[in-house]
Amino acid sequence: MHKDVRFVASRIVPLPPPSTRDILATRRVLRLPLLAKEHVGALVGKTENVIIAGILKREWTADDLLALSDLDRPDGQGPSLFDLPGYHELKDWGRGIAKDVDRWRHGTLDWRHVTRGVVLSGPPGVGKTYFASALATALGFRLVCTTVGSWQSAGHLDDMINAMRRSFDDARSKRGAVLFIDEFDSVGTRPARPTGHPNEVYWQVVVNEFLSLMNTPGEGVIVIGATNYIEWIDPAILRAGRIENHFTLTPPDAATRAEILRYHAGVSMPPESLIEIANGLEGRSPAALEELVRNARKEARDEGRELDLRDLQAQIPEKRKYTPEQMFRLGVHEAGHALISLALGYATSATIEIKESFDPTATSYAGGQTSYDLVDDHLPTDTTLLNRIAVAIAGMAAEATVFADRSLGSGGLIGSDVERATAIARRLVASYGLGRTPIFFATVEEVAGTTLPAALENEVVKILRIQYERVLGILADQRDRLIVVAGDAAAHGRVRIERDVRGNAA
Repeated sequence: MHKDVRFVASRIVPLPPPSTRDILATRRVLRLPLLAKEHVGALVGKTENVIIAGILKREWTADDLLALSDLDRPDGQGPSLFDLPGYHELKDWGRGIAKDVDRWRHGTLDWRHVTRGVVLSGPPGVGKTYFASALATALGFRLVCTTVGSWQSAGHLDDMINAMRRSFDDARSKRGAVLFIDEFDSVGTRPARPTGHPNEVYWQVVVNEFLSLMNTPGEGVIVIGATNYIEWIDPAILRAGRIENHFTLTPPDAATRAEILRYHAGVSMPPESLIEIANGLEGRSPAALEELVRNARKEARDEGRELDLRDLQAQIPEKRKYTPEQMFRLGVHEAGHALISLALGYATSATIEIKESFDPTATSYAGGQTSYDLVDDHLPTDTTLLNRIAVAIAGMAAEATVFADRSLGSGGLIGSDVERATAIARRLVASYGLGRTPIFFATVEEVAGTTLPAALENEVVKILRIQYERVLGILADQRDRLIVVAGDAAAHGRVRIERDVRGNAA
C-alpha cells in the first residue's frame, strides 16, 4: 500500500484469505447445497478465481477434485525449459528459481526473497521469447507477454502509464506468472543533467513509474526483459533489487541445433545426419527450428506416414554458392581485419573463416568472419581505442586497397564494422574525455542515442577519417601479403595467421 494511502486512511483492516468458514457461509448465503469437508478443504488456499468457481459450482462429483487442481494451471504452452536442449547458463539460473518457487508454494519462503527477474539481450532470433515461455511452463506459471511499444501506442503519457500498470496487474492476478516485456530498452533513460525539456520530463515520469512497478512487481511475478541493445537501458532499472541478472543469448551452434531438431522430432535419427542438416540451418532460432520440424511432420502426415530424415532434409533452404570472385573479396575483407589486428598489437593471432554459400531467404548473412586471440587491454588508452577503430574499418580499407571498390558489407546494421568504429569514436570524444578537449558530455549509454554538439560530431568524423587513411597506408605496404592471405582463405575456407616477434603477420 502506498504511504500516502496509509496516511489518509483512518483505519486499516487486514483481510485474511477465505477460510473454511467463509466458504461455507458464502454457499449458505447463495442458497447452494453444503459442500463436503474434502471439497471445502481443497478450495482453501487457492487463488480467488478458483475459490469463486468452486463456490458457484452447484453440484460436486468425485472427479471434480482432480479437475480443481488443473483450474489454475496454465494450459500447455510448449516444452519445459529443463527438457529443451541449449540454454545451459540460463538453465542453472532457472533451476534456482524453480527451487525458490517450490518453497514459496509450500509457504516456507516469502516471495520478497525470490529474484525479481532477468534481462535477456541478443540479436533477433536467438530465442528470448521462447525461453520465457519454456521457463513459465517449467515453473507452472502463466506467461504474460507485452512490449514497451504496445504501452507507447496506447496514447499520451497517462495512457502509456495505465497500459504499463495493466500489464503488471494482469501478471499479479495470475498468482504465479512470468511477465515477458519485449523492447525493454524502449522504456527510455533519464538524462544525466535534466534541462526541463518536455521530452525529458515525459521519459522521467515513464522511467520513474516503471522503477516503482519493478520495486514491487507482485506476489508470484517474475519479470523477463528482452532487448537487442542492453546499453540503452537506464542503469537504475538494472540495479540489484529490480532486475538482478543479465544473460546474453547467441544463436545456437550446429551441435545445439541438432539437439533441438532431435528433441522436437521425437524419433531416433542418426546424430551425424542431424548435424549435417543443422549445418544447413545456420542462424535459425530455437523457435524457427521447432517450426521447421512441425512443417516436416505435416508433410509426412499428408503422405500418410511417420516423420523421417528426408522430411527434415526437405526443409533445408536451398543455398546459393558464392562465386570464386565473391569468395576472394570476402577473403580480402577478412584478411584486412586480421593483418591490421596483428600490425597494431590488437591481437596475437587471427583466424579467418570464409563460407562457400549463403541462404538467400535470410534477412542478413555473414560470408566471412575473423576471430582473434586478443592482447589484454584492461586499461584502454586513447591509442588502444584508436586501434580498435582501425581494426573495425580495416575490412573496408582492404577492399579499397585491392579492388579500388568497396562492398556494403561493412555497414548498414547495428554491430557492423562501421557502426562499431563510429560508436567507439563517439564515446572517446563525448564520454571518455579523450578527444582534443577533455570534456564529459554524456554517459556511454546516452551517447548511443544522442546528437552531439557540432564540434564533437566534427571531431568524431575527423577521427574516423584519420584512422581510415592510416589503415589504407598500412595495407598499401602489405598489399601483396593481403592478396596471399585472402587467396588462402578463399581456397581453404579457413586460415590462421600469427604475429611474429617483430610484430609482422606470419
